[in-house]
Parts: sequence; C-alpha cells; structure tokens
Amino acid sequence: MINPEAKNFDVKATAIWEEEKRGHFVTTEWKTPLPFSCPSSFGGIDLPSPEDLFLASVATCTLATILQICDRLHTKPESLSVATTSTVQFNESKSDYEFSSIKCIINISGDKFLLERACDLIHKYCLIGKNIKPTITYDINIDQV
Repeated sequence: MINPEAKNFDVKATAIWEEEKRGHFVTTEWKTPLPFSCPSSFGGIDLPSPEDLFLASVATCTLATILQICDRLHTKPESLSVATTSTVQFNESKSDYEFSSIKCIINISGDKFLLERACDLIHKYCLIGKNIKPTITYDINIDQV
C-alpha cells in the first residue's frame, strides 16, 4: 500500500562490478554502497547474491506491506517476521535458470482478528509480490497476544 498522496515516485539502482567475484550497488534511497557477489554455486564469495537480494526484496516488501495495512487498521503487531524460500532450477526447455514458486512464511503476533484481515490483503498490495513472475504462496502463523 503506497501513500495515496504520492502518485508517482522514481526508483533507481546502480550495480558496479569491482573485481572477479564482487560488486556493489547503490539505490535511490540508500547511497552507501552495498556489496554483492554471484551465487556461491557459481563461485561467488561470502556476500549476498542477486538471488538472495531478490528473495530479500519479496520478504521486506511483504513485511512493509503488512505494517502499512496494520497501520490503516489501527493495530500494531507485537512481533513480525517474514522468511522467503525458493529453488532456482534449470529449465531444460529454455536452457536457463528460473525461480520456482516462492514461499513466504509469516510469523506475526497481536490482535488475531485484525492481523488476519491484514494478511488477507498482502497479495493485493505488496508491490513486488504482485509484479513478479514466480507465484508467491503465504504460510501465515498468527499468535494471539
């Protein structure tokens, strides 16, 4: 759920390759260089890979969306975490790699009734989740506080 007063906003990310297995990127909102590498299965070093960052963007967008929906429902989770899992697999027919379906595991506690309503709206408002190709499934665990 985006601020209704902000009709448009620009987003920019720049990735720069520094050396053999390492690079960094900067974004519109985060000017400090953030390191990355290729996946370890392709010889990467101990840094996040683009695949890690992709899943992290799904997790963080899901979490931020839940918080925005909760704010509009006048509730606040006592705790909230979102984990994402997926498999990158080789598609023989395309001779390329692709993500299989992505699973978001949401652990949240607070007012169960309002949190259920908030979680029911994730697929509708999560900007990244609704704009990517792999299907996202949600495993939602709500603890009443």
